[in-house]
Amino acid sequence: MGFNTEYLGHLTITPPLNDAEAEWLRGFADWQALPDGDPFALPMNPRAALSKAFADAGGVMSSRRAIPYGVGHWRVCEHGDRIEWHRADKSNDAVQTLSFLVEYYLGPEARARDCGSADFAGFTFDHHLDGVIAAVRQDTEEMFLLRVQRSAITREVIVRGVEWWNDPSAVDGW
Repeated sequence: MGFNTEYLGHLTITPPLNDAEAEWLRGFADWQALPDGDPFALPMNPRAALSKAFADAGGVMSSRRAIPYGVGHWRVCEHGDRIEWHRADKSNDAVQTLSFLVEYYLGPEARARDCGSADFAGFTFDHHLDGVIAAVRQDTEEMFLLRVQRSAITREVIVRGVEWWNDPSAVDGW
């Protein structure tokens, strides 16, 4: 069964991204690594390449899921000092997505540092995320907080949701 999660808030990026990092990550969010799933490959014009690949595939794109599905739902702001969620369907795993971005592109141990691509020559790999994101799952109405400190993410349930499909009588007292 599919479901949606809504996120409210933003995370601070410290130190702020430089122009090369911010521009690459904004392009990557558009590209979402489709269709090849390579976390280091980004065409010079990712939007045009994605559009062509989508058209060439007859409007259906298959991809490997080494890259979290919701990676394109999290966008770096124009100043490079924060990242926030942009409304999207089936955007349900912020922990996995944000951890991926830190592990591959932002943090001191980022995998892109040693990938050999010249695209990352302008990257400093010295960033971390901080802040709190509030979230609600639309199917169960579970409410939770994502607390992020120096890129370590914890998930704290505020209101436990109801899995009504497992126990239809659970909604009687909801």
